[in-house]
Amino acid sequence: MKRPVDINELLGAEKETKSPSGVSKPIFLSKKKRLEAASLTGGKASSSGQEEELLKSLQLRKKSQAQTSSEAKDNETLSGHPSESLERRNPRNKFQFDWKPDDDTMKGFEPIVSSSAAGRRKNKSSLFLEDAYMGKHWSHKSLGEMTDRDWRILREDFHIESKGGAIKHPMRAWNEQHLIPDELIDIIERKLRYVEPTPIQRITISNAVKGRDFLGVAATGSGKTLAFLIPSLCQISDLPPLNDITKLDGPLVLVLVPTRELAQQIEAEANKLLTYWSRPTRVISVVGGHSIEEIAFSLQSGCDILVATPGRLIDCLESHMLVLKQVRTLIMDEADRMIDLGFEDQVTTILARAEMGTKRQTMMFTATMSNSIERIANGYLHKPAFARVGSQDSKSQIKQTIDYVPSEEQRFKRLSREVLPNFQPPMMIFINYKRTADWLADKFASETRFKVTTLHGSKSQEQREHSLNLLRSGKADIMIATDVAGRGIDIPNVSLVVNFQMSKSFENYIHRIGRTGRAGKSGCSITFLGDDDDPKIVNELYKYVKTSDPEKINEIKASVPQKFKLGQNQMNAILF
Repeated sequence: MKRPVDINELLGAEKETKSPSGVSKPIFLSKKKRLEAASLTGGKASSSGQEEELLKSLQLRKKSQAQTSSEAKDNETLSGHPSESLERRNPRNKFQFDWKPDDDTMKGFEPIVSSSAAGRRKNKSSLFLEDAYMGKHWSHKSLGEMTDRDWRILREDFHIESKGGAIKHPMRAWNEQHLIPDELIDIIERKLRYVEPTPIQRITISNAVKGRDFLGVAATGSGKTLAFLIPSLCQISDLPPLNDITKLDGPLVLVLVPTRELAQQIEAEANKLLTYWSRPTRVISVVGGHSIEEIAFSLQSGCDILVATPGRLIDCLESHMLVLKQVRTLIMDEADRMIDLGFEDQVTTILARAEMGTKRQTMMFTATMSNSIERIANGYLHKPAFARVGSQDSKSQIKQTIDYVPSEEQRFKRLSREVLPNFQPPMMIFINYKRTADWLADKFASETRFKVTTLHGSKSQEQREHSLNLLRSGKADIMIATDVAGRGIDIPNVSLVVNFQMSKSFENYIHRIGRTGRAGKSGCSITFLGDDDDPKIVNELYKYVKTSDPEKINEIKASVPQKFKLGQNQMNAILF
């Protein structure tokens, strides 16, 4: 198919065509070119010679224009700016806008679907698109901008539940509500490097710092110790230091705990704060395992904070080594454990001996809550603020495995060959009887390479402290312990807790597995069940492992419901 004729040929473009006879053909010029030719000659082209001269002049002009345009493009490429010759255009060819650029309503617009707008800020003062449509998150607001909805979201974020009337809002930061002295804030943030409060600390400090009674329920490892130490120190800071007379009236703060290990841990945590505090403040612990002479010598100089177990404290009171005339704050940590161990009468005796000359603040903390504990709290506390931190809907930090292994020899083989090699020390194995601890220690020493230490009630205080130091320092891989180590002992990074023998109460099981998965870290627990275990406790354990498993990571072996007849409807929910 023949190509169409070029329009330049029809209009008589640049090329000059000749006939076969050598005679030049007439050239047809467009109107624009005729005007240009006339402007060059100052008149009208009429003859063919003149037309040829005009054509040559047009070709030279086009050639010079093309050369000028090429040079302008080169200059634009090198400099990055358009050439001035390109800017000199006919203004009639460009549409002129009547409004200013600032009047453009689409200026700065970024659609929701834009990936660049969703993942970055336009500048430091701009907000995320989420903020523009849903409002700023409470963490981006100042304290004065907080609304009731923001406080509700904050509580939901940290799983804080509270009741009791006139509950103060949780703290958002250590220094925001000006509840804590500046010196103490400096110690917390800069010396101890506690960046922000834990959930139990947020709700406790804001409600207890002014002297209100408080009842807190939170899991082990959640920071309860600092939660009641900070309000206590805030109140001590408003009082003059003890002198030779006032030191004889007893401590300002009394902390009751169920075990000596927990008492010494609280004493160590308090000393971390007091090391940097300018106010002279003493904290001592009174526990079993220390002689009366040692305790009398330590009490001789008086103390601001006294941490004690109920039995040993009553011994000191009956021996007239100590009086409780000026107790401003009474704290019961692990209150449910004290009741379980039969300390209720002793606690009542201590409360009776504490004189009521001044208004006393009472705080109770526990990891588990039952109707009996709440009833006792109503008798000890006056219009308390109640707070619970954590929920069953929150992410579980501990993977719990339940298995039926009747023989202790089989349990040992399972542990030493299949389980323990998959975990890193430190690890803890809980038993119910000290003879089992000694038997297990001998088995590990003779048949494995694991380094083992033991902890039970027959050991002296020095032996207990030595065992804990071995595990904490890495000189021992495994600690075999009774329920003495089930509460209040903080050993960092415990990877595995083994219930070699199931505890006699479900509450002790909770505290045993609480030695792992602490401070936001994950952990594992394995529980062996046998023929001697109470079916009621097993049933309660089974329900708890199923309901406290939002991530579906817990495992219950099929032999457990078969052995204890937990029901066909429960069989369908087993994770195996």
